[in-house]
Amino acid sequence: MLKYIVLIAGIYNSISAVSAAQDFYQLPDEFSDFSLNRDITVSYDDLDALLELTVIDLGKSDRSKRNSQSSIGTRMKAHKNNDTALEANRFYFEEVTKSSLKDGFHKIRVSLESLPDEISLNELSLDEQLAYWLNLYNTAMLEKLISHYPVRNTEDLLFGDKSILEEEFITVAGHQLSLNDIQQNIVFKKFGKKKVIVMYGFYQGNIGSPNIRSEAYKGSKVYHQLAENGEEFVNSNRGVMIKNKDRVYVSKYFDQTKGLFDDFEKDLRAHLIDYAESPINSDIKYAKRFNVDIENWNITDLYGSERVFGAGTATNPAAMLNAVVDNSASPVQRGEGADSGIGATNLGFLSDSITAHTTDYGRFSPEVLQKIKSLNLKKKDNSGSVKIKDLEDKKQ
Repeated sequence: MLKYIVLIAGIYNSISAVSAAQDFYQLPDEFSDFSLNRDITVSYDDLDALLELTVIDLGKSDRSKRNSQSSIGTRMKAHKNNDTALEANRFYFEEVTKSSLKDGFHKIRVSLESLPDEISLNELSLDEQLAYWLNLYNTAMLEKLISHYPVRNTEDLLFGDKSILEEEFITVAGHQLSLNDIQQNIVFKKFGKKKVIVMYGFYQGNIGSPNIRSEAYKGSKVYHQLAENGEEFVNSNRGVMIKNKDRVYVSKYFDQTKGLFDDFEKDLRAHLIDYAESPINSDIKYAKRFNVDIENWNITDLYGSERVFGAGTATNPAAMLNAVVDNSASPVQRGEGADSGIGATNLGFLSDSITAHTTDYGRFSPEVLQKIKSLNLKKKDNSGSVKIKDLEDKKQ
């Protein structure tokens, strides 16, 4: 019996040690500081173009629920959770994987990794740093999801034995990082305690996660973008639901954000009240039970959806992608026009064009590059050098 007690104690101590190591994780020096200079701004024009092309922004949830019967004669997949099936932005996974657009996400991820070669991250303002980490995370996440497609359920992909969240495939300033490192150990620890809304910047490929935006995060408006994501998520069925007046149900995604709340239920409830619209906010405030059990691991692929995008787009994959390539506002607005085949584009050329700006010119405008050059020269002058040598002994 003593042997088993010692074994259990050893396992407990190991788990405690891991938890303690995570609690006391220290940011590398290269990521720990920041600048008050807001003149240095990072460009994400290439990522903007790629996201605008591949993401369908569906706007706020109207809390509609899917009927139990799926449509006949379509390729749409049934969802286990009827409450959340019709929510979240969609991504053209199938079409992207068939084209060279998939290489665009890899190229942009590598480009973002190399940004510290031009300027230290510590020379960026906090807002610029936050936008950088969110863009790197989401680009790398999309790259991984595309490489694993046609996965339909993402739960094992995210939390299985070979979790893509734990794979250290990202290198920044010489540090090997995983997606979890960026979310939990960098962003949450550096930004999360002051602004918990940073949690809404992490897309995980499934309907139950915060949205992927159809634009990159920008330092000048990153908190506004995060607030939009938070409002959309909290006021959707996949974020918060009230089924009985005395019981509130919230997303399991909040389990991943526990480190942002000192008193998880109390502080999360207060946060949700701030972001929820009436009358849900009142129900959250007075509910006696708090259940963290809303989940939907289905990938946000267009073909995994039963939301209606117009008759033409429902059956014509090429037309759906062309509708976006042709700079249409959305397939919904195009209606029958989406079926016309307008906007046929050489996707290889488009992918090269999207990344050409970054490849040739880096992530800074000529004006910003000049400021960086001046900054580096100033640092070099200030660093200086001191040589110490023995003084001659005057007695000799």
